Amino acid sequence: MKRTALLAVLICTMSFCVSAQTTDSKHAKHKKKSHKTEKSVVVPPWAAAHKYDATAHVYFPDYYTFYDPARGGYVFWNEGKYTFTPALPPFLEKVDLSSSRIQILKGLSLDLHPEINYPYYMKQYPADNNNGALVPVPVPGNPAGN
Repeated sequence: MKRTALLAVLICTMSFCVSAQTTDSKHAKHKKKSHKTEKSVVVPPWAAAHKYDATAHVYFPDYYTFYDPARGGYVFWNEGKYTFTPALPPFLEKVDLSSSRIQILKGLSLDLHPEINYPYYMKQYPADNNNGALVPVPVPGNPAGN
């Protein structure tokens, strides 16, 4: 009788353990399926010098240029409108952006394009120089080109 009861308990326990393992493996598979992969963030070469982590827009006031991490590139004034490029604009190719003045725009959502508020940034963070007229200067009041 004791053996039968012990055997019954052992069978039930084993059955429960197998059931629990099956349930756990189902949850593990479910977790793998629902795991989201985040978009990789590209940090520009000049970022380390400014302790910048690509979580906000950046404005280069002396060059009237924005870095937009959501789009992964630069926005600058070109022929009467804002232009986006994933590479450095031509007038910045020889500039050491690691030592340039920057303004990290923490309050601006990455879903927004920073050039839309350019007149505000131009007043808030004025340029120190005009860089020998090599940099195209946006005209406040002009609509942002897309």
